[in-house]
Amino acid sequence: MNEGMNIMNEQALQEAIVNDKCDKILARADFYNLQLEVIYSAFKHKEEFPKASLLECLQVGADEWDVSLDEDAVVVE
Repeated sequence: MNEGMNIMNEQALQEAIVNDKCDKILARADFYNLQLEVIYSAFKHKEEFPKASLLECLQVGADEWDVSLDEDAVVVE
């Protein structure tokens, strides 16, 4: 039972990290008034790469509009 809880906690932690990165990308895009453009580019990336994660799509969109975070790197899984 304890092992199962550890796995659940690890998954929740990973989800929280991804959500935080997505929020930071959107906040930075909003700061530069480019949120719509970043989201549009993210959708275009998703169309081309259907298996891409939300985070990857947002990273690509942010990179296209030069609002990516320094610690962000596009990770293709």
